[in-house]
Amino acid sequence: MEKVGIENNGLTIKLTDFEGPIDLLLHLIKKSEMDIFDLPIAEITTQYLDFIHTQQAMQLDVASEYLVMAATLLQIKSYDLLPNDPIETDFEDDEYTDPREELMLQLLTYKQFQVVSETLREREQSDQQSFPRLPMMAPEDVDQEIGLAPGLGLVDLQMAFTHLLAKKRQQQPISRRVVTEKYTITDAVSNIHRHLLSQKVGDMIAFTTFFDDVYEREPLVMTFLALLEMAKAEKISLHQMDYEHEIFVEIEDLN
Repeated sequence: MEKVGIENNGLTIKLTDFEGPIDLLLHLIKKSEMDIFDLPIAEITTQYLDFIHTQQAMQLDVASEYLVMAATLLQIKSYDLLPNDPIETDFEDDEYTDPREELMLQLLTYKQFQVVSETLREREQSDQQSFPRLPMMAPEDVDQEIGLAPGLGLVDLQMAFTHLLAKKRQQQPISRRVVTEKYTITDAVSNIHRHLLSQKVGDMIAFTTFFDDVYEREPLVMTFLALLEMAKAEKISLHQMDYEHEIFVEIEDLN
């Protein structure tokens, strides 16, 4: 109920159970289980006019937009009663809009907005039941420095690793060996050390070569973390000329 007013001749009440004539039509269509694509105009017009007459009989205000829709329904209904014989005119090039199709388009558009609105309302209610956790600050005594060249950040490494995962997913063989043992960072560090035995301090190795012949997600992630740990321990350093070039690993200490 939106408005209650007292006039000289009595009490006038204006009801707004519906957002507009299209909302009312959708309600009647859903209530009578009608098909929007094959709408029985005569039946829906009768139900719509009955609603309007009921509102007027109860001395309730009826907005002008409801009356305009009533006139539109009567117009469409009158077209259905006319013969369907084609009439030749001199205005064949004039653009003609079928009022029935226009009404169906309005109903479908409004129904889509209703669905989206309901989805957003449910999401809002769900979000109201969620309480985000405040960000946790890292302890001050933790050393987070990693040997990165100027202009190279952790985000760049994460992006490079993401592209590497996508590439490995495409290259993953159909037949593969099932790994049952857990692969740890210690295992990854040991494998990287073995990979560096044939190199010397100062050598530059492509970042992607450390992931050759590795396709399982866990070993891939552990190898990436092991490289970060070794960079933090100053065993290696990471370099990149610019964001379009490949990342290279420079050997700082083989011990």
